[in-house]
Amino acid sequence: MLKISWDAGHAGFGVTPGKRALDNSMYEWDFNDGVVDYAMEALSHYENVEQLRVDDPSGRVDVPLSERANRVNQWGSHLHISVHGNAATPSANGIETFVHPSASSLNREIALHIHNYVINRTNRRNRGLKEADFQILRTTNADSLLIEGGFMTNPEELALMKTNEYRATVGRAIADAIVTKFNLKRKNQVVNQLTNVIRYIDTGGYAGPALLEMHNYLLKTGHNYDTKRGTDGSIIFLVGPFDTGMANYQEATVSISKFDSNMRILTREQAAEWRR
Repeated sequence: MLKISWDAGHAGFGVTPGKRALDNSMYEWDFNDGVVDYAMEALSHYENVEQLRVDDPSGRVDVPLSERANRVNQWGSHLHISVHGNAATPSANGIETFVHPSASSLNREIALHIHNYVINRTNRRNRGLKEADFQILRTTNADSLLIEGGFMTNPEELALMKTNEYRATVGRAIADAIVTKFNLKRKNQVVNQLTNVIRYIDTGGYAGPALLEMHNYLLKTGHNYDTKRGTDGSIIFLVGPFDTGMANYQEATVSISKFDSNMRILTREQAAEWRR
């Protein structure tokens, strides 16, 4: 069993001072969180992998680095990945990955493998594999790396880092690198259960915060949405495609029930009727 731990650097909502774009248009944690979410979701489709996130997934609390490291060590992680956004002068750009100066040759090999995958997928400037005495790298017992996925201080890269597409690209590149490095096998049940029945989610008009939460959740897991104005003037969101054989289908249906009682899953036929 491969045990992988993650942390999205810092916290959101202004909790961590200074960790945001210069124009205040994005908290660094927003990018970090998106990358971690996409990576973890991608790896959830593979056998013999356990994952643990040691930061606060809500972004409301900046979990101290000592506590993050303790969680990693107590859990017995084999590989720890810390995701960050970089900052420097406006001209600085590209992606760099760090390991501790005392990192083993295997640790460096894993980090470089992941780094190269991210560079190849994003086509961003390769700033290389570097060493740094970062606390999260120094205090975790597992092989560990810290990846800086772009510069918030660079206008071009900031624009990318704000998008779900770029966050997904970085996160899935990290996951795919892990899959190839550790020869992971895709779960059979994911393939066997595919039904090709597309499902949609009707949020029931003005769903308020519940609508926003479901919208964000589904975008992070690779879905899209469409809208229609109801006869009463309200806006109805349909989210899809959504296949019953997907690994996160059950998780999402549970989430739907928690978000709002008006939400319901539609069949493909119901969705077709809705689109007329």
